[in-house]
Amino acid sequence: MFIGIDIGGTNIKSVLSDERGKILQSCDIATAKTPNSINEGIVSLIDRLTFDAGIDHGEIEAVGIGSAGSIDRKKGVIISSPNIPCWNNYPLVASLEKILSMRVFLENDATVACAGLWFQDSKKNYRTFVMVTLGTGIGGGAVIDARLFTGQKGSSLEIGHMTIDVNGKECICGNRGCLEKYASATALTDYTKTHLKEYKNSSLHKRMKSDELSAKMIYEEALKEDELSVKSFEYISFHLGAGIANIINIFNPEAVIIGGGLSGAHKLIIPTVKRIVNERAMKGMKEKVKIFAVKNQSAIPALGAAKIAMDRLRDTLQSYF
Repeated sequence: MFIGIDIGGTNIKSVLSDERGKILQSCDIATAKTPNSINEGIVSLIDRLTFDAGIDHGEIEAVGIGSAGSIDRKKGVIISSPNIPCWNNYPLVASLEKILSMRVFLENDATVACAGLWFQDSKKNYRTFVMVTLGTGIGGGAVIDARLFTGQKGSSLEIGHMTIDVNGKECICGNRGCLEKYASATALTDYTKTHLKEYKNSSLHKRMKSDELSAKMIYEEALKEDELSVKSFEYISFHLGAGIANIINIFNPEAVIIGGGLSGAHKLIIPTVKRIVNERAMKGMKEKVKIFAVKNQSAIPALGAAKIAMDRLRDTLQSYF
């Protein structure tokens, strides 16, 4: 059996899977603020998964980790992660292997989301597709000609740090005008906060008396046609559409698939995205591209991490023979 861990800027999600991709157990926790606390959280998830499944740690063949940010896959190092700033050239794999006494494999978080999607038979009719993950930030992964694309060291398709405004907002990555400053869950809440005073009758004011503003709250109020909430989703969807138009012009994929926590709001996002793509992507590139949201989003990235662990463990073992 294998464990997959998906580490995002807000939450860490985990699954226990068999070799066929059947999810046996799953659980999640909030992402901590320090490297040691994150390690402790991962250990607690593994303890919970094995306990709930009634198995021993020794029955786990390997652990796959999908992490936000720039990584060195071979060294097992997080080079930097804008949404998890406590990591700076952090040896995550070595740290966890020492604690767990298990094989641990590292991959980019959006790449494992892509792998999880690819693991599902229903999506294998697309030989070339790009996945865009919307959460605290924005990530990306791609399957090109039926092969998972990972770049030189495991870091590629940092779609969220594509520049869409050369003189735009400062990003924590050090760049300006990055897509995730305009189209992520963080961008959604930032835009809404900035415009609250203009919309004195917004239903968000009442809700914020007892709860902190969140993407989930904005989504719920947008479904009730709150003007500011609807406008906020239009704002991020417009910019996401511009970013996806760029992706289509570069990759000419068969599909662009939306994942991540914010993909649950796809009914509010995708119609505007499709309109902007139609306006901005090149003729001959855009016409047959499918744009849709992932089903069962919460489990797919962690399942993909488990799949990465299966494949990398097999490759490691074969190298000995």
